[in-house]
Amino acid sequence: MSSHRFAPPFMALAVAVSLLISSSATLADWREQYPTINFGVLTLETQITTTERYDLYIKYAEKKLGVKVKLFQASDYAGVGQALMAGHLQMARIGGAGYASAWLDCDGCIEPLVTTLGLDGTTGYFSILTVKSDSPYMSLDDLKGKSIAFADPNSTSGYIVPMVSLTKAGINPNEFFGKTGFSGGHEQSVRAVLKGTYDAAFTWTSEGDTFGNLRMMMDKGLLKREQVRVVWKSDLIRNPLLAVRKDLPEQMKKDIAQMYLDMEKDNKEVLFLAAQGEVQRYVKVTHADYATQVEARIFLRDARKKKNRT
Repeated sequence: MSSHRFAPPFMALAVAVSLLISSSATLADWREQYPTINFGVLTLETQITTTERYDLYIKYAEKKLGVKVKLFQASDYAGVGQALMAGHLQMARIGGAGYASAWLDCDGCIEPLVTTLGLDGTTGYFSILTVKSDSPYMSLDDLKGKSIAFADPNSTSGYIVPMVSLTKAGINPNEFFGKTGFSGGHEQSVRAVLKGTYDAAFTWTSEGDTFGNLRMMMDKGLLKREQVRVVWKSDLIRNPLLAVRKDLPEQMKKDIAQMYLDMEKDNKEVLFLAAQGEVQRYVKVTHADYATQVEARIFLRDARKKKNRT
């Protein structure tokens, strides 16, 4: 009788211990498989300044995740997506257009985890066309026949969104503007406008310039806001995201996402560095949140195919 009396509690304890061991094993499994996480970003200014910017973030991530985190820099937008697709990276900070392009190229081998919620309560920013404040250009129409700098062929705000937006509005950028070129990056684009190399340039900013390229340049003393004027602004674009390989262990993806969600209460400085400006916090996102950017990529690819056929 005694054995019957104590069997249920004993079995319950055994089950609880078994679940605990199983849970611990699951937790340890991804760390054993990935003792090092390769994290990719686009070089913001120079490799040295980008490394310095992410130094505190790397220390935070290693402490939170319990593994080594290595920073990998790409010189252009395509490089981040290609490295993520190839499995050289496990996670990367990437723009919406870069994510869309990589997602299409690898048949959905990557997925978004989190993005930022801005101070204005939105999860978006804008592509903007900037000119020097002392220039005579007051609108997009004034720039007909003038020189325009794009950031990079794979930049969401520096190329993809302007091209799609203007094309849908009946404007062929290659015919409307007198000269177009790629500067190599957002900071380079704005610098080119300030130097007079280009009449205008596409870049990105948030409402109130709380984060984005203008904010980063102002924080570094490279730009005074009154030096440039915005003559065109896009619809809201979903913020850059943290994307990961879809085939990573589910618990690993959950832990990485939680690390970002915890930044608001854990370390505001790390939050600022990771977001590249002032934001409220990180929030979860899914592929559906970037569907419009995937559609924009498809639209642009179809337009290029049509042009090549003619």
